[in-house]
This record gives sequence, structure tokens and C-alpha cells, in this order.
Amino acid sequence: MLMFYARCEKVSPRPGLKTFQEDYKSVAETCRSVGFFRKKCKTNADKSRKHADEQMAAFDVRLKNHKRNLATKTKVVFETVDLNEGQGYNASTGIFTAPYGGLYVFDWTTLAWVGQYAFTALTVNGSYKSWIYCHDVNSKTWLQCSKMAVVKLNHGDKVWIGVSQGPANMHRRYTSFSGYKL
Repeated sequence: MLMFYARCEKVSPRPGLKTFQEDYKSVAETCRSVGFFRKKCKTNADKSRKHADEQMAAFDVRLKNHKRNLATKTKVVFETVDLNEGQGYNASTGIFTAPYGGLYVFDWTTLAWVGQYAFTALTVNGSYKSWIYCHDVNSKTWLQCSKMAVVKLNHGDKVWIGVSQGPANMHRRYTSFSGYKL
């Protein structure tokens, strides 16, 4: 009785793929050994991931001190920076400058002093885009108000929280501003 013995290997459906994979592995090993793998031998996935990371923009800021009697059209400057990916937020001016064009989501919260108000607006290049009317003089309580807005920005557009009607009075601990690029 004759027995045929055949060794089966997984064969690529595309001719030459196995050779290509072996050649790529050899090149990648060579690049790693001389320290160039991360600099010179990037895959398309690495390039896409890097491109996405380069276009990341996000910030989260809050007040350091109470803000009292801010006049109409005053910029609210949030001095405490908890996050500033893309370096778009300037803590000395209170302005976020869009490092990339695209859709952005902004959110801000104000805590108005008891019996007082804080009328604020998301301001883009000097124009109000979205407002908070935070006022409840009758309840004699602290009033917290929040708003979210989605805005299309161009590279270099300036965004801040401005006082839409003064005087505005805000508690430091519970007043914040954040944004990120979609």
C-alpha cells in the first residue's frame, strides 16, 4: 500500500503576498536595528493616526477667582487650565484660537451669585453665537446655568465667553469653559 504524504501550508490567495510580507518584515527589522523604525518606516495606518493626532484640539478651563461686576462685552478669563491639547487656549486673554478648521463643540457653565445674574455668550470673532440667561432674583439661591453649542470654525478663528449684559457676577469654583474639535 502506497501512502502519499503531503504537507499543507496556508497559501495566500494573492501570488507574491508571502514574499512581500517576508520582505517587509526584513526591512522593518533592519529599520528597527538602526533606530529608524519610528522615523522612516511608517505604515499608512501610522501616518493616518499621526495626522489625526496633529489635528486634535481640546481644552478645559475654569475660573481661579470670583468674577464680580463684569461689564457688558467683557471677556471672561478662565485662568486655571486643566487641559489644553493643541495649545489653542490662552489663559491670559481667555481666548481660544482654533488651531484647525472644522466643527467644534463648546460648553460653558456659570454659577451666578445669590440674587444676582450672569448673562454670558459664546463669542466667535466678536459676534455672539449662543447665550445663557442666568438670573433668578426671586429665589434667593445660587443659580447654575449651562449651555453647549456646535460651531464651524476656520483656522485662526477666535472664541471666548463674553458678558452679553452686565454686570455679571460668577462664583469661581463652579464656572468653567471647555471645547473640542470633532
